[in-house]
Amino acid sequence: MAVLLAGCQSGNHYYAQSMPGSLRLTAQSNPQEADLSRLASASGGSQTIGRGDVLEVSIAASLSKDDQFTMKIRVAEDGRALLPDIGFVTLAGVEPQAAEALIGQEAVNKGYYRNPTVTVSYLSRKMNRVRVIGAVNEPSTYELPPGESDVVSAIAAAGGLAENAGEKVEVRNPNHVSSAKRPIVAGDSKPSVSTVSATSPSDGMRSYTINLVSAARAGTNMYAVEDGGVVMVEKRDPAPVKVGGLVNKPDEYDYPVGKDLTVLGAISLAGGTNNQLADKVFVIRPLVNSKDPAVIQVSLRKAKKMGKENILLGPGDIVWVEQTTGTVFMEALQLIRFGVSGSAPLF
Repeated sequence: MAVLLAGCQSGNHYYAQSMPGSLRLTAQSNPQEADLSRLASASGGSQTIGRGDVLEVSIAASLSKDDQFTMKIRVAEDGRALLPDIGFVTLAGVEPQAAEALIGQEAVNKGYYRNPTVTVSYLSRKMNRVRVIGAVNEPSTYELPPGESDVVSAIAAAGGLAENAGEKVEVRNPNHVSSAKRPIVAGDSKPSVSTVSATSPSDGMRSYTINLVSAARAGTNMYAVEDGGVVMVEKRDPAPVKVGGLVNKPDEYDYPVGKDLTVLGAISLAGGTNNQLADKVFVIRPLVNSKDPAVIQVSLRKAKKMGKENILLGPGDIVWVEQTTGTVFMEALQLIRFGVSGSAPLF
């Protein structure tokens, strides 16, 4: 540390209030505080008929059981179901009550019934199997109704975001769905670059990545997860912050995820300073494109009065409370006081 600080007057040495903008960090975004409900699919609720659902349809011309005809039908991938004699009826995207009206109207149009009573109920529902991994509370494979198979529903099924969740989420969908039948996903409608990016890898999966915070602000509900899809929530594991020098508990401290950490906050984690005259603080910050770190000098007295002096820290920063002439004098004074007040004789 002494060797590192010996070069404080080099080109990488700055004062807190005059350091370049490239070194001044911005406040962290916390995806757990974002309104993820704005990302939920608007394609339908849990009662909406979906592609692949198997239905039981009963059509009756009167109250007599002899006039009742019951059939089992499956909704195809194009959203239509084939009913004997009646033909194709589009049922995907509507609730059973609306499906009853559609089937009844089509039966009248074909001339088979005048005023039929139609009942539609579920026999089985097709579910999307979606794997959710990364920074969620309960990573696993979940089944979601196709009408609610989106990023926010997948994260909710996995118990929500974990404390170490980052802003980025990658969704990988199977590449077997044709473009004509493929659900709309982010990237199809050209959202902002900061919100989403899409790629088409060669492993049979296509993927897109979204920024949860930016996407929640935009309120775009177009992030579909298909059957066999994978949702990967970014894990943040930032390097710890080291605090040393004239502090009571010099040590490494975890860098908080989704929360800001300042110079005063780091010194507080270390139990505060152990010298009343301590004022000079060096923040040693690693630089990506340089082997030499940046050294930012902070005044504790000014930091307590001015927010600009109390700079934000980043992962891997070192906070060093420096020894000065004043702190040396204070330590000497404390030694003299201890010697005078101690019970042991001085000679």
